[in-house]
Amino acid sequence: MFELDTGSTGSEGPWIAWSARGTQDGLVPARSFFLRDETGKTPLDLSKGFVLGIEQLKTGWQRSEGLAGVAPEWRWNPSPSQMMASPGDDWKKGFSMRCAIGGGKTATWEQAGAAAWQALTDLAPKLREQPGAGQLPMVRLVDAKLLQFKRGSTVVPVLEIVKWVPTPDCLK
Repeated sequence: MFELDTGSTGSEGPWIAWSARGTQDGLVPARSFFLRDETGKTPLDLSKGFVLGIEQLKTGWQRSEGLAGVAPEWRWNPSPSQMMASPGDDWKKGFSMRCAIGGGKTATWEQAGAAAWQALTDLAPKLREQPGAGQLPMVRLVDAKLLQFKRGSTVVPVLEIVKWVPTPDCLK
């Protein structure tokens, strides 16, 4: 039987991304989210809230050459509760999930790197409080915090759960 792995993650756009330092093209300010689609990048205000599709959350490792138009390579974990060992030095922890961003619209937050990963892990203890199947967290951006490493630093989005909501139709 013929099989072909095209390297595609299968995720749907548009895509949400966090920008710790702002984009080099100046379109997105530091410490903010943006929406990326076929037309480019648009700042995205998530301070009022967006719904995380945690029931379809995937975690894993990503490697990217950072070239425009070239999709990153992903190695997905068997489940979000089981992190595989890193495939190598140039791989970063990451995740993918659909989000409801308002007005019946969705976007995929698929990102790897220290800032995005830390935002998810900081939120994880509260996500365990899910009141039941079909209830998803509406979160909002409330702050950003500096994360210092031995060499360098980044800025992490601080998210808080506003409330738990029934799965929006756009995420079904």
